[in-house]
Amino acid sequence: MSVISALNPLTVSVSIAVMKMTRDRKEPLTEIVSLEDSLSRVLANDFVSPFSLPPFRRAAMDGYAICAAASTGACREKPVLLHVRDEVRAGQSETNYAMDSGIMNAVRIFTGAPVPSDYDCIVMQETAIARNDLRDFPSVQIDRSYQKGQHIAEKGEDVPEGMRALYRGAAIRAKEIAVLASFGQTEVTVYRKPVVAILPVGDELALPGEALRSGQIFDANSFMVSARLRELGTEVIRQSPIPDCPKALEVAINNAIEQADIIVTTGGVSVGDYDYVKLAAESLGGEPLFTKVVMRPGTPTSAYQFGSKLLVCLSGNPSACFAGVELLLRPVILKAAGRTDYRSEWLEGKLIDAIHKPSPYPRYARAFVYRTEKEWMVEPLRNDKSGNVAAFARANALVLIQAGGAGADAGQEVRFVSLTI
Repeated sequence: MSVISALNPLTVSVSIAVMKMTRDRKEPLTEIVSLEDSLSRVLANDFVSPFSLPPFRRAAMDGYAICAAASTGACREKPVLLHVRDEVRAGQSETNYAMDSGIMNAVRIFTGAPVPSDYDCIVMQETAIARNDLRDFPSVQIDRSYQKGQHIAEKGEDVPEGMRALYRGAAIRAKEIAVLASFGQTEVTVYRKPVVAILPVGDELALPGEALRSGQIFDANSFMVSARLRELGTEVIRQSPIPDCPKALEVAINNAIEQADIIVTTGGVSVGDYDYVKLAAESLGGEPLFTKVVMRPGTPTSAYQFGSKLLVCLSGNPSACFAGVELLLRPVILKAAGRTDYRSEWLEGKLIDAIHKPSPYPRYARAFVYRTEKEWMVEPLRNDKSGNVAAFARANALVLIQAGGAGADAGQEVRFVSLTI
């Protein structure tokens, strides 16, 4: 147990907060969807190949199928001449062409076509000379030696029958769909999407499209959180802004518990006189998992358990809300969706510009990260003040600056987490 947790078990580090929220998440229910509708869903079962892929020996190049032994010793000064006995195209049955096992014969063949069993290599058409000026049969002239198996994809070379090709808990993207389609799958068993209710809190909030009154701002946080969670594969119920009223908050949270698996509030979790989310959660009987996270921005982030339902309370500060989504909420959402790779992946890179802003807690700054031939480069975003929204647009990472007054110098190695799905 950390020193912080020993002093106050409800004040936790980022890693402990994630552990507390994910450790009791039950495996979600499953459903069957069409192959096309499985994109961005999570595979609920291992996929074992029902047959070999490729299912037959096939040509990897356009050219000529030959017996490798026939090319032994071939060179420009002494080429080998082979009779072309037949032609095999992609899609033809292996029984649709003439079989002739003579070693000095060849078959014209095209990419993807089945290779006759009497032939053991493919000569690329670019390296062969077609000869149609001879009597009897068309011929092909070869001026180099070839090895057995050259340019042939053997049966099961890609995936043998009975192999576990995809794993339960994997996100289904284009490459996974390609694998499933290659085996003729039309339906896929996936995990049900988690349902997340988003409750923006604050008298100052107005919806985009409404007229702003004096002192109001447009609600950007709930739209940002909603969009990010939909990117991560959830069903989202986004509510209109809820006023700073304990009773209104209780009703909204209680209704959301009935509708959703996870409830997320934005705002109302600081220490102000009108920050009532904590009071509402406790009045409804929520079990506090933590009420403070050792991070900047986002220290007041908290979480409560209501049976199998989870309430995550994010700061209304735009930068803090953003950091809370990526560092705390994202792993919870991915695990609730059935993903096995739900933990954040931390990488190391070189800081381009110094970050000297002191902080008693670890600071997570928005940054733009790119890769050179040798290493990752981490560029802190200019004007990355906690209340600024425009810095979101270019950020593709959060960089960790360790607690203390020194900050981090340019050229220093720092850890960062990529803001990817």
